[in-house]
Amino acid sequence: MQLLGLDHIGIVVRDINEAIARAGDTVDGTAPGERVLAGDIDLQFLLFGETRLELIEARAAGFGMPMLKDGETAVIGHLGYEVDDLDDTKAELARRGVALQGEFKTDEVRSIFTVPETTFGLTLQFMEYKGRRTGE
Repeated sequence: MQLLGLDHIGIVVRDINEAIARAGDTVDGTAPGERVLAGDIDLQFLLFGETRLELIEARAAGFGMPMLKDGETAVIGHLGYEVDDLDDTKAELARRGVALQGEFKTDEVRSIFTVPETTFGLTLQFMEYKGRRTGE
């Protein structure tokens, strides 16, 4: 398992429209791609210089995306790490006793999430991009 770097930080927000507007107004956050509506989540990646944040409005709790409690304005939902080989990463995490939940695949990326109780209380997302950094 080789970590290539932090890909993004997933932040769960109460109102994604407000969060996107405020991010642009306060620290020049820009949206490099389309907004994604998928099941119980609405998400948008924003760039702050070289750093990517994934803003998530969750209508139901899911892996890496908890429902906000009363009074919470935003919480870290997960940290997204890029790896060189997702299958190797899954095997190494299992060897270390880390439980996995949720796996998805698109034309660009394969990804898994950890169960937070097995990774110091925070959900981790491990991602392998096709054709990026690995020469595929």
